[in-house]
Amino acid sequence: MLENLQDNQKLILLVISLASFMSFLDISIVNVSLPTMAKYFGVTTSDVLWTILIYIIVLGSFLIVFGKLAQQKGFKKVFLTGFFIFIVGSSLSGISTQFHELILFRLLQAFGAAMFSAITSAMVLQYLPENKRGRNLGIVTTIGSLGLALGPLLGGFITEYINFHWIFFINVPIGIIGMILAHATLHETEKHAGSLDLVGVAMFFIAQSTLIFALNKGLDYGWTSAIIIGSIICSVIFWVLFIFQESKAAEPLINLNFLKMREIALANSANIFSNMPFAGAVVLLPFYFEVVKGMSTSHSGLMLTIMPIAIFIVGPLAGTFSDKIAPNRVTLMGAVIGIIGCLVLSTFNPSSSLLYISIGLLILGASVAAFNPPNTKFILSESPSKYRGIASGLVNTSNMMGNGFGTGILGTVAAMVVYNTVGPSTSDKLTPALVSQGLHNAFLVGAVAMGIALILIAMTKYKNLSIDS
Repeated sequence: MLENLQDNQKLILLVISLASFMSFLDISIVNVSLPTMAKYFGVTTSDVLWTILIYIIVLGSFLIVFGKLAQQKGFKKVFLTGFFIFIVGSSLSGISTQFHELILFRLLQAFGAAMFSAITSAMVLQYLPENKRGRNLGIVTTIGSLGLALGPLLGGFITEYINFHWIFFINVPIGIIGMILAHATLHETEKHAGSLDLVGVAMFFIAQSTLIFALNKGLDYGWTSAIIIGSIICSVIFWVLFIFQESKAAEPLINLNFLKMREIALANSANIFSNMPFAGAVVLLPFYFEVVKGMSTSHSGLMLTIMPIAIFIVGPLAGTFSDKIAPNRVTLMGAVIGIIGCLVLSTFNPSSSLLYISIGLLILGASVAAFNPPNTKFILSESPSKYRGIASGLVNTSNMMGNGFGTGILGTVAAMVVYNTVGPSTSDKLTPALVSQGLHNAFLVGAVAMGIALILIAMTKYKNLSIDS
């Protein structure tokens, strides 16, 4: 019976979307459960944050690695192996009784997520029709963004009405269904002979992980602290070493000639800048809702779902639109919408109405949906077929870097308002005026970031190399 499902396009799209949703859901689903987890394991608030950080570090550091590995071993094999590891890691995380066990099993979970999420975009090109690439990428990218945005709401519900262990257990039945469907529907792809540059992998991991650590912990430790400055210096050194290694390696992890392709470099750089405002919004808006507008945590979470609603509606439309015209032109519209959204959010203040706030959130969510799917299609279309796995991993890596920069930079800009007014360690002294001013400054920076993304995309030309390569 299952043999009859092979190459079923609707089920393949479902499997790819499910993988995208699960990998990004588990970045944010633990956020609201951190206080409960800290109490259960008897650790500090600072320590429990590692349940998020270890997942982000592993996911962000191995996407390109597994994109390369998928080209060598086959997409189906890497995809199914990743699902299996993710299920095992989720199960073990759910039954952990010691904090060090949870961290170890979250690492395993993230390792599996990196394997299957690295190639989700490339799988759309590999398994689904060419004339619907934009639409299908729009759906997959939209579902991934929904996972990231809905994580806190779902995690809060599970923690309050069941218990936090089910934040991890919920992945198991879904993952099993995904594995069965993937095994039944996917055929194995062509394998490209080659080896994995393990020295390059190690250098890339150190460079990327220290950068992610600095971006995520800069606010906690202080940007001028020894550990953050040391992490940034270490990252720079290993990025330089990585580039040198790749330039002389017989089988480089990333062919530098691929990164030198003008359109690839411009579009991936734009990806980093375009993801900054959304990441900043997810972190900063709860402070605005709770401190400035006096909302409860649950009400704040409901307000944040307005952005996913816009993403859900606009994402597939933007993807479909990119099948009819050059995808980089659609991406330009997304950048313009993003600038408008950031400027609207920068005007939020204590007297802003719920209608005005909702409109601002809808605009910002729409910008994410109008930018990411067509830009992903553009990058993959400009990538020769032999680089599709790496290109897919590179897209997701640039998304992760954008999220890290957005959290770190916009969060710091907002925090500096408080620091310059009432000094450090003043979370209990937050006032509506301070939070509003911080939000204003942060989203002006967000508008600048979207402006840079706009300029970078405006410089690109659509050639669609994947058709002929």
